[in-house]
Amino acid sequence: MGRQVPRKVCKSVDDASAFIKYLSNPNRLAIVCYLMEAPRTVTELEEDLGIPQPTLSQQLSLLRDGGVIVSRRTARVVTYRIGDARVLPVVQSLRLIFSGLSELRLDDKAEGPDDIAPDMFD
Repeated sequence: MGRQVPRKVCKSVDDASAFIKYLSNPNRLAIVCYLMEAPRTVTELEEDLGIPQPTLSQQLSLLRDGGVIVSRRTARVVTYRIGDARVLPVVQSLRLIFSGLSELRLDDKAEGPDDIAPDMFD
């Protein structure tokens, strides 16, 4: 008989796989890398990343539904920020492995979860 994997490990693998799925799309990864630096409006994301508005809206919706990002509407402006601090070490690791991801970094200030997810919406 084959070796059984403990149920707790299976749950952790499922959770990690679901989380990584949100970063597996190039547009979503670019959005997350950019939002790690500071909260951004939809207009800023569209202009700075060059993602067409319909595609951007779709990807933002997926990231928001997964809890990776959160949004706040003020009048007609929607601002997004990182909502899940687990993103920081994952993206930092990816930046070490794939140097091109560092081009989406504005500065080296983000060092911890408090730096990437300011509580500006409360």
